[in-house]
Amino acid sequence: MKISSFIFLLWIACFYTKAQNSPFTGFGLGSLSSDGNIAQQLNGSTGVSSGGGYYVNLINPALLVRNTSVTFDASYNLRFQQLKSSQSFQDFTTGNINTVALALPINKKWTTAIGLKPYSNIDYLIENANRVENSDFFAYYTYRGEGGLNNLFLSNGISITKDLSVGLKFSYLFGNLTQESVSELIAAGQNSRIAYSRRNNINQITFTPAIAYRYHLEKDRKFLNIGLVYDLASNAKTRRFEGFEKRDVFSGGVLPTFIDTLVTVKGKTFLPSRIKAGISYEYINKFVISAEISTQNWSSYKSFDVSEPELTNRFQMALGTEWTPDHRSNNFWQRSTYRFGVNHTPSILKINGKNVNETNVSIGTSLAFSGGQGKLTYVHIGATAGKRGSISNNNIQERFIEAKLGVSISDVLWFYRPKID
Repeated sequence: MKISSFIFLLWIACFYTKAQNSPFTGFGLGSLSSDGNIAQQLNGSTGVSSGGGYYVNLINPALLVRNTSVTFDASYNLRFQQLKSSQSFQDFTTGNINTVALALPINKKWTTAIGLKPYSNIDYLIENANRVENSDFFAYYTYRGEGGLNNLFLSNGISITKDLSVGLKFSYLFGNLTQESVSELIAAGQNSRIAYSRRNNINQITFTPAIAYRYHLEKDRKFLNIGLVYDLASNAKTRRFEGFEKRDVFSGGVLPTFIDTLVTVKGKTFLPSRIKAGISYEYINKFVISAEISTQNWSSYKSFDVSEPELTNRFQMALGTEWTPDHRSNNFWQRSTYRFGVNHTPSILKINGKNVNETNVSIGTSLAFSGGQGKLTYVHIGATAGKRGSISNNNIQERFIEAKLGVSISDVLWFYRPKID
């Protein structure tokens, strides 16, 4: 299959996507998307201190200086998920676009990149029923959430010296978060539903400065890499709509009969700062071992000056490794790269005083295809398996496997204009 055909099929697949279905997404901005592109995610979502020149580094913009040729990234996730309690379980299969990015070297010391990737998503549906006190009637309740934020970014990496580089990423976060609660009372053969809905439309430009340094352990072969990335806090512009809706139920379906808008107001959503630090040992074109930590105090999150007690300080630890047997080999499997990573977050939420943690393990490969002089294509294939929460602590556990597919295309001649003497 030609790479152009692969990209076309990838984009077609993106039109048939749906976000994950999880009650853990119903807090704050929802579930935060994994950092990096497919290659980085298969390394445990590491990339603060390390990054190859054949894919776009989405974690540390300072490392874009390693992209000395035009590089295009596109990728897709397919998620198999199970929600399990002590009484029952449900299975879901969902998918979403992972990232699209393009890196462009401006000169020998400056590389810029533009791209789009998900930032967060909300997608849950909870239903229960309770008997109305002192009656034979039941009240049925439905809680639904959907939407999320996207990240349109422009990143720049600049070399200060041979081993020191700095970067700055401009991100435009935009999207909407919709949450709805519906109550239904059935009495005397008639029933009606009262729905309360709230939608927050959010947009904001954020800034991420970064730095990367490479220390030579052995000339041109072995290095100790250090990186630091800082997402600045911001007050995102937010427009909120709140309303009640009365829905009469009849044999043909549900008919909205009365809508009462409570309020449409403008306000702010506070997004906390995040710091990421990483260190890696690199044997150039052979293997890389990376260790990283990040922290973001989501307990300081506020929307219209109202905080959410379930949100906690999010501390994340990641380990990743990649290995290339022989990058110059004519053997396809010898010149491909193999990846493994572990990512652990001790607390993403605190519900009823107990932490909800998340752990995942990733494995995969980047298959190297040579397209001639100055051209190189990698197809990234892998999977991430993980879990959130536990039945004993949180009464519900989410297990998932994400199949990952992506492509990185590098070509030094994309913008070269041939001259005829």
